[in-house]
Amino acid sequence: MKQHGIERQTLAVAIIPILILALLLEGFFTYTRFSDQDRALFERAKLVVRQLASASEYPVFSGNHALLQQQVDIAFSQQDVNSVIVLDAEERFLAGAGSGGGKQYGQPRLEKMSSAASDLIAVQEDRKALWLYHPIVATEIKLDELGVGNIADTPNKPLGSVIIEISKDRLNREKVEMLGFNLFLLLFVLLTTMLIAMRVSRRITLPVMEMNNAIRRIGEGHLDTRIGGAHVQELDALASGINDMAHQLEQERGNLQQRIEEATQELRKKKEEAEKANFDKSRFLAAASHDLRQPMHALGLFIGELHSRLDSPEQHKIANKVEESVEAMSSLLDSLLDISKLDAGIVVPQIQGIDIDIMARRLVQDFLPVAQRKHISLHVRCVNAMVLSDPVLLERILLNLLSNAIRYTPQNGTVLLTCRRRGEDMRIEVRDSGIGIPAEEQQNIFREFVQLANSARDRSKGIGLGLAIVERLSRLLRHPLSLRSAPGCGSTFAVTVPRMFDVDDLLAEPAHVPVAAMPKPDRLDKLKVLVVDDDMLVRTSTAGILESWGCDVSVGEGLEEVWQKYSESHFDLVLCDYRLPDGDGLQLADRIREHCSTPPAFILVSGDTAPEILQAVNERGHHLLHKPVRPAKLRSLIFFLLKKRSE
Repeated sequence: MKQHGIERQTLAVAIIPILILALLLEGFFTYTRFSDQDRALFERAKLVVRQLASASEYPVFSGNHALLQQQVDIAFSQQDVNSVIVLDAEERFLAGAGSGGGKQYGQPRLEKMSSAASDLIAVQEDRKALWLYHPIVATEIKLDELGVGNIADTPNKPLGSVIIEISKDRLNREKVEMLGFNLFLLLFVLLTTMLIAMRVSRRITLPVMEMNNAIRRIGEGHLDTRIGGAHVQELDALASGINDMAHQLEQERGNLQQRIEEATQELRKKKEEAEKANFDKSRFLAAASHDLRQPMHALGLFIGELHSRLDSPEQHKIANKVEESVEAMSSLLDSLLDISKLDAGIVVPQIQGIDIDIMARRLVQDFLPVAQRKHISLHVRCVNAMVLSDPVLLERILLNLLSNAIRYTPQNGTVLLTCRRRGEDMRIEVRDSGIGIPAEEQQNIFREFVQLANSARDRSKGIGLGLAIVERLSRLLRHPLSLRSAPGCGSTFAVTVPRMFDVDDLLAEPAHVPVAAMPKPDRLDKLKVLVVDDDMLVRTSTAGILESWGCDVSVGEGLEEVWQKYSESHFDLVLCDYRLPDGDGLQLADRIREHCSTPPAFILVSGDTAPEILQAVNERGHHLLHKPVRPAKLRSLIFFLLKKRSE
């Protein structure tokens, strides 16, 4: 419904009743006036026709046509008379004047309204003229015995008749003039009323519009806006209330801004303290990680060297137990390293086609012994389909989810890995009948070091980084991750992966085909290796295991020492710690590259997992191993680099 403003509604309220009243009065008075004019014309016409009928009685009776014509001319000379006709009793023309008074006059058809001979009858009436008929009757006078004459009660037979045509032209002109004057008067009254109503309405609408603009400005934040007087008592009261409200809001805003500034300063202070605490924590973790990795790295290398020097099975068994402990601690440190890599943004997904059924069954087969030890039923239900993802990263996601499911599912429970098609995607779910996760904690479990059911920090239940890695990998691959769980009802983790519908997709993103590993000889005979590390324990352990592999090992502690001793020497491999007393391993690599025509293979080893170090090494294209380094992994990388140099 269309809405109108106050001014239009005020005009409507003022004008419509007056217009209706004026139209009714104008119509009534105009109709009354027109009726009076019509009646006056009719009465005057009746008087004229009666006078002529009375005056024509003797001339008609005596046959005096000259006198009769004289009476007709007198009647014709009256105002508005168009024609006069006098007829005899036989309705023959006797005299006439005007447009219809000639001898050629054709007698009109008379429709009498009454049978009485003395009645006045209107013959015809239209918009332009009025015809009146009156009989000419001889008056009979009777003489009584006293000789007094009386008019007879019964009229005699008519001697003739008189017909007069009265023009309405003058009457119609007067009506038109009267109607025009009345319309002019009506229009004048309406315009006057409209002007008065507009003036009155503007005294209301202008202050209301001013209030509306003021309220809008107040709403936009200009609280210093004020409204002037409206010269209307109610509007003045409203304006005063709005001004008071604006004044109070202005005061409240000032107080609020002051409180916000105080709170902002307090938050800034807290933020700086939190950032400082986080920085201190990061420094502490980096230092602790580095300090822990140094002896762990040396321990792993010593154990690797020890294996080559042991003979009895009992000794190998003890060494294997020690190696398992080192492996457990290394896996914990590797989880921290994975988080650092993902936060550093150096992990680049290699998207390709993956047979999800083969991957799922291989993962379940790997976890089957662990599940059997806990008497957990581990099942896989997957469709034969191809998906698009990074096989290594996707496998890491599913591996962590399966590991968590088995870890937190009690004995005789069930774990299911299932794949289902959902439109153009594949929904991979890991379901368990474990302890479940409360709704309020379902977001927290993806944070680092959060374990809901491990308040005692049992090492067998991990350190709380598995789901944090899953969440980061899912975000990196753009695979939506969802969780549905309730306490006591188990949990369902789901990863949605796009399906591959055409073999051309696989051809567009060719799968990475690893280079076949060259056969590993038992020893690295006569390989000249330079080991640079500021930790004597690490230098000794690294040199020991390399020598046990048949290498010719030289050692150094820092950049300047190495450069002074070995600047003229030639090495096949340089194994260098990242952090050195007088620089870092990247500086040593740059020097070697500048001064050697054929640079040796270069491996950086570091116990620091800071993201900026990962980025720097990745940009230079060097290989970085994080302490602790497993001997088998070090040996495999050495063979890989040597093969790459020989190609």
